[in-house]
Amino acid sequence: MKKAQDSLLMRAGKALGAAGLEVIIWFVSRLGYDRSMTLGDIAGDFILRRQRRRIDHNLLFALGQDSTEAARSEIAGRVLQYFTKNWLELFFYAGAKKQDVRARITIEGLDHLDRALAKGKGVIAVSGHIGNYGLLGTQLTERGYDFTVAIREPKNPIIASIYEKGRGMMGLRTFSTIPERQFFKNTIKALSRNGVLCLIADENKRTGGVFVDFFGRPASTPPGPAALALRTGAALVPIFITRASDNSQHITILQEIIWQKTDDTAADVRTITQLFTAVIEQRIRLDLAQWMWTNFRWRTQSDGPSNEAKLKKIQHVKRLKKKLRHVFK
Repeated sequence: MKKAQDSLLMRAGKALGAAGLEVIIWFVSRLGYDRSMTLGDIAGDFILRRQRRRIDHNLLFALGQDSTEAARSEIAGRVLQYFTKNWLELFFYAGAKKQDVRARITIEGLDHLDRALAKGKGVIAVSGHIGNYGLLGTQLTERGYDFTVAIREPKNPIIASIYEKGRGMMGLRTFSTIPERQFFKNTIKALSRNGVLCLIADENKRTGGVFVDFFGRPASTPPGPAALALRTGAALVPIFITRASDNSQHITILQEIIWQKTDDTAADVRTITQLFTAVIEQRIRLDLAQWMWTNFRWRTQSDGPSNEAKLKKIQHVKRLKKKLRHVFK
């Protein structure tokens, strides 16, 4: 009986989530693209105010004395605005007026992708949380490319179902990184048919990461793109999307990353990982506000978690208890 109730509650939650998503998409569509972006500018800092400390901490950790408090504050403000705009834009794209977004997107470097695909072993498109990266797959798919994005599904099944519905409405082709065995099978299948597999590879890897330089500090980095490239012979091609001040967006496809294979696979993985990480860093440095800056990128270290790299939580509850104890002494 309990399983049946849980199943019923789960179905109800998914149905309500799907309905809520459609309401948001309808609202954003009625609001219009330009007003949605204006709302993003206004709402970014207001809605995500608590993220400012985290962003400022990570900026200071990465840039050190090369940054000022005023500069970091300006960057953090734009990061939050872009974050809100990205979500509103994705909602808008899932609606009936996606052409309003598509018309603002340009692509440079398709010849680099075509040359890599001409080798016939597929392409691993390596990217990061830069710009509205959720739109990358839709644009390449709409232009006829067999483009799939690897994603990490939310643990909550209701949220996962909402995400899945949203991706379907956008026309974004994906497969999950979990379970790993199925992910590996899907990956091999996609590359064997000379498709493009997009991997977002710029977050802290808590276990199994490769330590490479990122903003002058060792960072535990996903080795997946490098390991897959070595295993399959697929070309490794960096691809990014960035937002301009007028909310137009530009997809840049760079030249294939070239490396020399050796007899030391571990060393090769580290070399390739450093190569694509350096490209991601270069792209971030062009406009620091395009990156999310909310991930504690340097938290994991070879000798254990870095306390310096993670922002200490403000103990609001403990402070309140101390004050109350003082008052009622």
